[in-house]
Amino acid sequence: MASRRDQRQEPAQKPQQGRELSSGRLRVRSSRLPAPDDPRWLLKVAFSQRPRQFLASGGMLLGFICNATTSVVVGRAIDDAVATGNVAHLVTWVGVLALLFLLNGVSVWLGRRYLEMILQQVSHDLRTAVTDRIQDPRGIGGPGAERTAGGLLSIASTDANKASEIIVMTVFPVAELGSILYVAAVVLTIDWRLGLAVLLGAPAVVLLSVRAARPLRHRAGQRQQALARTAAAATDAVQGLRIIKGLGVVATMRDRYRGFSERAYRATVAANAAEARLTATTQSIGAVYVVAVGVAAGWLALHDGLSVGELITVVGLSQYVVHPMTMLGRNFATRVAMSAASGRRVVGVLTAPYAEPVEADTATTDALLAAVPTGITVVRDLAAAETVTGALRRLPRHRVIVAPHAADLFDGPLRDNVHPVPAVAAEALEVADCADIPGGPDRSVGEGGRRLSGGQRQRVALARALAADPELLVLTDPTTAVDSVTEQEIAGRVADRYAGSGHRLIVISEAPAWRVVADTRWDAADLAGVVA
Repeated sequence: MASRRDQRQEPAQKPQQGRELSSGRLRVRSSRLPAPDDPRWLLKVAFSQRPRQFLASGGMLLGFICNATTSVVVGRAIDDAVATGNVAHLVTWVGVLALLFLLNGVSVWLGRRYLEMILQQVSHDLRTAVTDRIQDPRGIGGPGAERTAGGLLSIASTDANKASEIIVMTVFPVAELGSILYVAAVVLTIDWRLGLAVLLGAPAVVLLSVRAARPLRHRAGQRQQALARTAAAATDAVQGLRIIKGLGVVATMRDRYRGFSERAYRATVAANAAEARLTATTQSIGAVYVVAVGVAAGWLALHDGLSVGELITVVGLSQYVVHPMTMLGRNFATRVAMSAASGRRVVGVLTAPYAEPVEADTATTDALLAAVPTGITVVRDLAAAETVTGALRRLPRHRVIVAPHAADLFDGPLRDNVHPVPAVAAEALEVADCADIPGGPDRSVGEGGRRLSGGQRQRVALARALAADPELLVLTDPTTAVDSVTEQEIAGRVADRYAGSGHRLIVISEAPAWRVVADTRWDAADLAGVVA
């Protein structure tokens, strides 16, 4: 039976190993996320999609260079064709320009497509990692740990998405810096003084943009925190709506949420205002830079023989290069800070200690399993026996599972709520007597199982526990929501399933149907003696 269990569980791991995001012929595999306690966690997240992120940065760099080359082609066309009246040369340069536009479109599309794909993949992997940690049955402990459902939801969604945006810093800054150097090299071939102005002006514009972005960085952080608190308050209110109504504190909760919402509104307005000021500042800096370079190029055209085409090339390149200069500064000033802030919240959840004690060692688990007889053991004293299940939860979960009395179901097909392997799910559903559920294994159960009755939800939860097939499975009142005839049918099928399997099932229930099929009958003292 142990070998059969291993063979059944192994296929469930294969889809995770081959998980990938695809778009046409483009493919992106799951990220190589670093350990959450790594001191360079955010940096390693930024490079977790290599080499595909290098394809994205290469595509964007080529697109940026093509944009800059447009001014070069136009300038050469003016000197070589327009100034001389050579129509054949003009047609040639127009063809070169068309090919340049085509190359620009293809490279930018490839770069942006890969960027979007790797960004979504990293965001998905971070959300999955946070969700897996939140759903760990051992819980989240430690001082200052985020425990509310709303706060955890905000970290698993907003903060995970913001932290994943650090990967943008491996794409756009490469293209921006590369295009600046390219423009400087081209201008140097025209006039060394103008090229030197580009090389010296680029760091100045970047530094001014970084300095101008400081208010936005501060305001954006406040906005992010305010929105997270508002989302957390809304989630907590919806989750506890029945309790809030029962206590008669709806008005109090409404006022509390209104306060969070107003603070988020003010923070958003302040952040948008800071962004508008930053845009005005960077555009002003860019305008001054373009005017200065244009005036210098015009003076050189009048006094040092700079041709009209070269003048147009320099002015066009100076207008173009302002954008990568200012965006390079803004990216380093805002995106890194926001991703780092969200990354700290994500890491805080991933590295939080467990609320429950550490799992017992292998020797302790082996001793307990040796003390529990194979087959079905029924514990009748429900109230007293439940106090012992906490100790059982400290045992390794791949060997001992204490199934919750009310398991949560997620929206999707019935079989997906039981086991990822269809054959295993079908077998468990049959044992749990779920054949009468309309729609069969393909039926959508709805979020939280809302499309199922209470008895159907309980049977699906039982099927999920049986499909896990650990060495020891502990169930607490698994059939309270079904009628006595169905309860007897389920108990009989479970007994057949465990007969001669070598595995152990402890059922904590006072229902006669379970006592009839029991191989061993215990009271709470017997169970406590084994666990102790």
